[in-house]
Amino acid sequence: MPRNKLAAAALGVLVALPLSAGAGFAQHMGFDHGGPGGPGGPGGMHGDGSRFLMLLRSANLTAAQEAQVHLILNNNRAQMQSLRQQLANLHEKISSKLLGAGTVTSADLKPLVDKASRLEATLNENMTETALSIRNVLTPAQVTKLAEVHAKLENIHKQIKGLMGPGPDMPPPGDDN
Repeated sequence: MPRNKLAAAALGVLVALPLSAGAGFAQHMGFDHGGPGGPGGPGGMHGDGSRFLMLLRSANLTAAQEAQVHLILNNNRAQMQSLRQQLANLHEKISSKLLGAGTVTSADLKPLVDKASRLEATLNENMTETALSIRNVLTPAQVTKLAEVHAKLENIHKQIKGLMGPGPDMPPPGDDN
């Protein structure tokens, strides 16, 4: 990999990974299940703005289903918090190396990036298993409803991107640099 592309990739790791793997990532994915007031309160199971749980709201869960979802999410809380903290610590180490004095090589960062990749894979596997457990609580009609709502939300997202154009951090279409 050319030196400037490696530097760009390392900088991307520095900037993107802390954003994707912290609590915001878990909230985005719908696996942060307690905010002020716990589930159901502001920032909680029904108010945190996470895509997965917002989508799940459209399934009109019964009280029994909601209790099952709450239990599933709580069963994983400690492990998810530990994994996110480990990942945040690794990102801080990467940041320290990149922003510290002296030269930094890919060999200096590789062990940290590799460990971060393994932790992210574990987080993704955990979130997938949690999502599958939640899906198993739903009726076929609820799954169908979620698929319909998801498709509508994706269409809205595409319309917004079409109106707004590519973001400032995205190269224009066809730019392969």
